[in-house]
Amino acid sequence: MTDREIKDMEYGAGVQLSPIATQLKESSIRTIANFGMTQPDVTPLWFGESDIPTPEFIRQAASDSLSQGDTRYTPNNGAPALRRALADYQRRLYHTPFDENNIVVTVSGTNAIMLAAQTCVSAGDKVVVITPVFPTLFAVPELLGAKVVQHPLIQVDNRFELDLDALFSQAKDAKAIIINSPANPTGWCASQQEVEAICQFARTHHVWVIADEVYARHTYESESAPSFCQFMKESDPIIVCNSFSKAWSMTGWRLGWLTLPKSITPTITKLIEYNVSCAPGFVQAGGLAAVTQGESFIEQSRERYTQARALVLKWLSDIPGTTLYDMPATFYAFLKIEGLGDNSQPYILQMIEKAKVGVAPGEAFGQGGEGHLRICYGCDLKRLNQALSQLRAYLIAHPCRNNEDESAILK
Repeated sequence: MTDREIKDMEYGAGVQLSPIATQLKESSIRTIANFGMTQPDVTPLWFGESDIPTPEFIRQAASDSLSQGDTRYTPNNGAPALRRALADYQRRLYHTPFDENNIVVTVSGTNAIMLAAQTCVSAGDKVVVITPVFPTLFAVPELLGAKVVQHPLIQVDNRFELDLDALFSQAKDAKAIIINSPANPTGWCASQQEVEAICQFARTHHVWVIADEVYARHTYESESAPSFCQFMKESDPIIVCNSFSKAWSMTGWRLGWLTLPKSITPTITKLIEYNVSCAPGFVQAGGLAAVTQGESFIEQSRERYTQARALVLKWLSDIPGTTLYDMPATFYAFLKIEGLGDNSQPYILQMIEKAKVGVAPGEAFGQGGEGHLRICYGCDLKRLNQALSQLRAYLIAHPCRNNEDESAILK
């Protein structure tokens, strides 16, 4: 059934589905993954998660909590002990004066983004989203009826950069800016000066900033990436979204948090009540263990990702017709393929069949992502080394050609 057929479908006495919901695009990443999962012996580099399991001390804390019967409702804005621990964690990293009253616990980083957007975005508002970016960040304001304007990063040699002047010109009449730094899929990371400048713009022009900092701890030059928490003031229109998923390998736990001005905490808390009610207590117990005991795990993970990044450079940095961008943060490589165009799915599907490696299509991440592939290198080093070797051989043997017929690619 086509999107148009779904849109036109009537239920009961002429009742239709929401046009905003029906017109949302399906994730092409999931399309690739669904196909890849049906093929034998494929190394999956398509999803944004590490294969490192959640550490045992986190699992044990949650298990103990569950065994003790921690299965009832919790406060809408999160368990007080976890909120205090998150405030202490951020004070240590960013020297911020914010306390637990600036922290709200959410059911995942995705839920954090939705709550932030629901707080400050209304139907018809203009929202500027810096791209390429994980599709949730432009889908959320679209679901709320906002007019989303994508602002692509610029490409300079083998790195991505943010044109601040162009961003500010485009956003001066916007209701909000959504920024993901460090960024999925590019690995780009805003500098401290850029973060500070955006904070100043927000307070001067009364534009909200929703900052997704899920990958803040996945940097290679410092303990943490520059954060909006370092510069935001209590009165600033800034909301910082974070998650336990990446730093502590807790993707399936669905736990996140917001850092925000105290004045809007009551509004967010009400939204949580009407969205998800609260995060489970035993899951928050695991989060408390992560944030209070997890620094050594983060450091060990960073060491492995550093080795993995070196393998990416070894295998993919010098292939004719491609550009491998700098990787200052995250566990993603973003690879530009000359001639790939704006529909890389046929090329990737063939890659899965012939090279036994699956990656994510760049166009899934919005403007600036077309013609690229995203490779998640957060997997076992031995397996990654073999997969990258196979990927290199495939890219060399199957160069793209501009305007090549898609049916020919699949032959």
